[in-house]
Amino acid sequence: METRKSQNGDNKLWRDWRTALSFSSFYYPVSSFRINAARKPVAAWVLTTVLAAETVFMALRVRLDFPFLAPALLGAVVVQIRTRRCFELLATVPLAAGLALVRFGLHLRLLRENAAHLGVFLGLASLFFMGVAVLRSRPNELPERIGAFGVAMAAPVFVIITAAVLSGTGHAHPVTLDRVLYAFDGSLGFQPSFLLGRLLARWAWLGGLAKVSYEQVPVAVLILYTSRMGAPERTRPNVLLVIGAASLVGYLLYALLPAAGPLYLFPSRFPNSAPPLAGLALLPVAVAADIPRNAMPSLHMAWAVLLWWNARRSAFWVRAGYGLYLALTVLFTLGSGEHYLIDLVVALPFALAVQAAFLVPIREMPRSWPFCAGTLATLAWLGFLRFAAPVWLGSFVLDWSLVAVTVVGLVTLERQASWKLPAPEKERRAVRSSQELEAASVRL
Repeated sequence: METRKSQNGDNKLWRDWRTALSFSSFYYPVSSFRINAARKPVAAWVLTTVLAAETVFMALRVRLDFPFLAPALLGAVVVQIRTRRCFELLATVPLAAGLALVRFGLHLRLLRENAAHLGVFLGLASLFFMGVAVLRSRPNELPERIGAFGVAMAAPVFVIITAAVLSGTGHAHPVTLDRVLYAFDGSLGFQPSFLLGRLLARWAWLGGLAKVSYEQVPVAVLILYTSRMGAPERTRPNVLLVIGAASLVGYLLYALLPAAGPLYLFPSRFPNSAPPLAGLALLPVAVAADIPRNAMPSLHMAWAVLLWWNARRSAFWVRAGYGLYLALTVLFTLGSGEHYLIDLVVALPFALAVQAAFLVPIREMPRSWPFCAGTLATLAWLGFLRFAAPVWLGSFVLDWSLVAVTVVGLVTLERQASWKLPAPEKERRAVRSSQELEAASVRL
């Protein structure tokens, strides 16, 4: 039985890496044009043909159920809309339909079964037209178009490589510390993940909405990023760099306290009945190797918080949208059984450290109070949970006090750090105008 599980995990790991290599090669024809074939029509036609062949190949071979791939490819549509090329937008849908026809033929049953993954074909069609736009661009248009194509490609390539990396965490950590995190949540007086799991099971519409929101991380990132493309002045850090840095550092932190989530710790009991803490030994527990060890800290929570923070100076409807996205993320990360409440708590200082790292120059990071506080709080929580169980186990008041101090203190520090950002151009112009008026009145 264990041998079969291990073989299945190895096959999945190999499939993920093979998909990553295949999809990364999608970018090669366009990058080759930029380096070797600029302003050469014959080369442009050849590379367009290669790009078309790659598009059809990916439509035939890509795993439609690949986690987060459809939202990542839909991010290409977001970037394409930002470029405002009407012909490409109008032609994307027919091409996507053609790619779906190539994959499924006239089997309507297969089409219905894979309706949730049709965004893959829409994204592939969008990438094809954006690539053709690069290959056909004039020299003065090339930097902007290849930049947009690179941004659109970044999301799916990152998602695929990330899935391949996470597939290996089960082999690197055959046992997890899920019982430690479960016990801490229980020491708060209840099990939040089980409670919200029952809520989502009872209200299916809310669970479906939260799940859709949870899976749209690439779309949410690219919507915020593209809303600032072409802005004359940036008043917030680059969202792509912030999310990318949070992801890379978060994957390293997974190794410090490997855990999978209550759904995998108690698969037969979640979410209906949470086992009591009495008699639960806080020992490492074996979890199936094909389950990623990506619970602590919750990167979905960190991403949602970072997007909300960086959308603060956007229009009201943008801020409201990302606030709703954050609330639904909290709901589904817990209700799906993928995380414990403490995973979301530790994600706050982690997100603060990442955000603060992009608000100050590198040489000033050691003197940045938000950066130092976020970093130390993240590492302190990981060490406290792993090595100080006799202190926090059953300490209701202490545990809630630490959670409250973490949430309130870190949110306060982030707001103080954000106030030090340069004001938007309109605000600075208003300040300069008022100062000029005051100076003129003084001279008079």
